[in-house]
Formats: sequence, structure tokens, C-alpha cells
Amino acid sequence: MPATLELPTDSSTSHALYGVALQALRVSESRYRRLFEAAQDGILLLNADTAQIEDVNPYLIEMLGYTHAEFLGKKLWEVGPFADIKESKDVFARLQTNGYVRYEELPLKAKSGALIEVEFVSNAYDCEGIEVIQCNIRNITKRRQAERELAESRANLKQLSISLQRAREDDRAHFARELHDQLGQNLTALRIDFNSLANTMTTLEPATLTRLASIDQLIDNMVDTTRQICDELRPGMLDDLGFEAAISSYVKNFTQRFAVPCDLLLDRETYGLDESLSTTLFRIVQEALTNIARHARASHAMVALQDRGDELLLTIADDGCGLSTALEGERKTYGLLGMRERVDMLGGRLAIDSSPGRGTHIEVTIPKTVSATA
Repeated sequence: MPATLELPTDSSTSHALYGVALQALRVSESRYRRLFEAAQDGILLLNADTAQIEDVNPYLIEMLGYTHAEFLGKKLWEVGPFADIKESKDVFARLQTNGYVRYEELPLKAKSGALIEVEFVSNAYDCEGIEVIQCNIRNITKRRQAERELAESRANLKQLSISLQRAREDDRAHFARELHDQLGQNLTALRIDFNSLANTMTTLEPATLTRLASIDQLIDNMVDTTRQICDELRPGMLDDLGFEAAISSYVKNFTQRFAVPCDLLLDRETYGLDESLSTTLFRIVQEALTNIARHARASHAMVALQDRGDELLLTIADDGCGLSTALEGERKTYGLLGMRERVDMLGGRLAIDSSPGRGTHIEVTIPKTVSATA
């Protein structure tokens, strides 16, 4: 037979147990009161039947500027901050029905008239047979102000970045024109004069002919290098013939220069891009292909542009070694950061799928309605 618990029946033991229980209750109440008084959120206790305020902690009193007496015994909608009677009654009705109400942001007016932004959470619960509603009110005015300042700062930084990108593009165009007009033209004139002078010479000495051929090749190399630098700075074809012709020429030159076959897939003959958007797309392709040439050790690459109605999808992929974790961690892949910054400025999205040995797949989605300013 299982043992049974027999409760003591003598009065002295009953009094002792009652005293222990009473002491435990007092300790529990004291702990609750200390938490209630020291809480750094406003706490409001309501009668679940009448909506009368039964208690309020010091933090809420200081926050709203009303005295303890001005709160106690009043119904929720009879106190200044909650004086919107219809709204407060609706909230109380939802509390009675659902037992829970939450506002992420709620404006409350303090007694001084100052507007305070608060987070309002209210729960209904049973306390030893008595229904109690506890409202926790957190002052989020400073947090919201900090969030607004942060958003403003980010917007200012974005505008600064846009201005810097525009200035850099203008500088590139200026340097490209200067190189083409000054150095390029001078080198062309030098080559013409040199060829003319070489043709008038009657010497057939092998050493002299070899030297002349070497000088002629050096001039040709300088002309080609100057043209390549101009195209890297600002391809004239981008301004004269548009994005489609410029990107086709760039991909073709990439294949010839680095011996990496690169397919170009355009689903339209012309996309009708404005200057800023075409420049941004071109720079993204340029940066991606530069990364492939420098780091990927790829045997094949691909660039594709699709018109999806409201947005453009640009895809750049290769079958190279992929992005290593070490490269991303140590060098922060500034080329990729630059691409991401350009895409962010347009309200677009950039996704990179890569792992060692699997190549790299980059997808850029840009809304057509947002004009680029890079």
C-alpha cells in the first residue's frame, strides 16, 4: 500500500504553517513591489472589469507628468494620454476578448503637452482568481529619433556616393578625351612621320632595319595601349553608339586580350537605356570581367542581359575557381563591393553564388524606372 500524507491537525502546527506561508507571501510581494518600482518601463495595472487604474509605477508617473493620485481610480480613457475615448474603449474591449494588445508605435501626450512615442504592450492574466490587466509602456522617442537620424545619414551618404560616382565618371571621360586628343594624336603623328622618314632611308644594313622595325613596333604598342586605356576610362562607343555596341565590343576585346571565350547574350537589339543606367551596367560588367581575368582562372565566361518589363536582369558567370573565403575575408573583394554599391544606388539587388571549384554566378536585378546616377 502506498504511504499516505497525514496533515497535522493540532492548532500550533497549523499556526506555524500559516505563519510560514504568510512570510513567503510577504517576501514575494516585496520582491514584486521592488521590481514594479524600479522598472525602466512604464507599468499600468487595470481592473479587468471596470478599466479603472489600480496602480502605476514611478517611471510612468515621471514619463507622463501626472501624479499618482491623478491616475488611481480613473478609468483608462479619463486620463490625459488615453483621452481618445473611442480608441481607449476599443483597446480595452480587445483586451477583455483577446487578452493581448500590442502597438509597435503609439503617440502619447504628456501632461506638459509634449508628444512621446511609446511601444505599448498589454496583457490580461488571472492572479489567484482575479482578472488583472497589465500595460507596459516603453518610451521609444529617443530610439525613433536615432533611427530617423540614421536613415537621414544613410540617405546623405547615398547622395554623397552618387555624387562621387558621377564626379569619377566625369573625370574618367575627361582623362579619356585628353589622352585621345593629345597623346593619341601625337603618337599617330609620330608614327606617320617615322614611317615617312624610314621609307626615305636608303640603308639596308640588317642592324639598322631591325632597329627601325623595333621602333615602329614600339610606337604601335604605345598607340594600342593608349587606345586601351581610353576605353577602360570611358569607351567612346558607349557615348556614340550606346550600351549594346559598347558591351559587344568590350566582350569581344576581353576574349582576344585574355584568351577566355565569353558569350554575350542580349534578348533585345536595343534596350533604350539612358546614359546613366547604361554606364552603370557597363561598369558592372567591366568590373566582373576584370575579376574573372585576374582571379578566376576560367576557361569560359558568359554575360547576359534580359528585359523583364519593369526590370533588367544582368547575369555574369564563369567556370573558374570560384571566390575563396580567404579572398573575401582578407581583401573584402573591393570590386564586388563597388558593384554592390552601384546596384544599391539604383534600388536593385545583387546575388552572388560561388564556392571554391564551382565558378561564380552573379545576378544583378535593376528596376528600369529608377534612373542610375553613377
